[in-house]
Amino acid sequence: MKSYDVIVIGGGFIGTAAAYYLARKGASVLLVEARGLGTGSSGACAGRCQVSEAHPGLHLDLVLQGLTRLDGLEEELDYPFGWRRFGNIMLIRQEAHWRYWTGQIAHLRSRGLPAEMLDLAALHAAEAGLCVDGYLGAAWCLEGLVNPLKYCWAYARAARRAGAVLRPQTPVTGFETEGGRVIAAITKDERLNAGAFLVAAGAWCGKVLGLAGAPLPLGFSNAEAIVTEPLPPVLHNHVGMADFYETIHHQARAVSLGVLQVENGALYAAEAVEMATEMRRQTSSWGPPGIAAELLRVMPRFAGVRVLRSWTSVTSYLPDEQPGLGRMPGMENLYVATSFHLTCTTVPVLTEMMAQMMLGEPVEPSLDSFSPARFGTQ
Repeated sequence: MKSYDVIVIGGGFIGTAAAYYLARKGASVLLVEARGLGTGSSGACAGRCQVSEAHPGLHLDLVLQGLTRLDGLEEELDYPFGWRRFGNIMLIRQEAHWRYWTGQIAHLRSRGLPAEMLDLAALHAAEAGLCVDGYLGAAWCLEGLVNPLKYCWAYARAARRAGAVLRPQTPVTGFETEGGRVIAAITKDERLNAGAFLVAAGAWCGKVLGLAGAPLPLGFSNAEAIVTEPLPPVLHNHVGMADFYETIHHQARAVSLGVLQVENGALYAAEAVEMATEMRRQTSSWGPPGIAAELLRVMPRFAGVRVLRSWTSVTSYLPDEQPGLGRMPGMENLYVATSFHLTCTTVPVLTEMMAQMMLGEPVEPSLDSFSPARFGTQ
């Protein structure tokens, strides 16, 4: 039976990118995915490469590195995934949020990013179709956008060219462990051997790690979005709410708005969020109507536009809302990579650093603050 240097569990952005960087460094890699590549939250997201919400310090440093990498990544991976620079507008209703975003925009500008505060006149000039009654203005920053499925496929294709073996439709059902090491991953039909194991299964990371007796306090929410029929060009930026995360975080149910127009002209509008103890793949009776109502409140001219489809995806988070990245405590060769904040932007940087870590190479800057050991798991 073939033994690999690394088995990666999960076929989204993080898993396929990690497989690529590990294989490119000469490791023999097997990636297994329970369903299809990019069929979890990676393929369901808007593909927004966020910058505006980056935290000052290490997180913003990683975001800026990710933006730089994205500018040349299509050429490196030899596959177009729709990368383009794209603006983000955050609508502001409250004075407290205006003060916060004024400071955030000033910090982004100090790091060389195109960013500015928009009064109502400037906001109207940027997006004439918005109904801004009750708003003070907005924060604007130049970010980026990718086609999420093509982004995942680009990494998957490049990983295969580098020698990685990718096997979708191969769920892991258990692990064989011995003396603080994982010896093998167990599937329905096989026992898969490797020197190291990386769990990069998004919201399913907690369940998969639990099979190895390595708990991680991973929470998740069910998030919903809608997609409309194609329209002529009507939006020039992503438009969202300055209090988006404040609205949706830690609420049993909440709806806030983030909307952009994708390449075929359709509007992608999110997000209805439900804190959950069970993962579901069906949309709710309240989510899509709630998103549509928020969209029409800000953009009433879209009344009568048809919604073609909706979906739900499962989004993971850790208690401190920072990534989980590193070796699991008490397990010599079991690693996790999950809950990247601003995932599309940081994937090219954090997954390469993960590969360096697993192969014993030096990692700069240190990612110790993202280690799962911070939760004291045993």
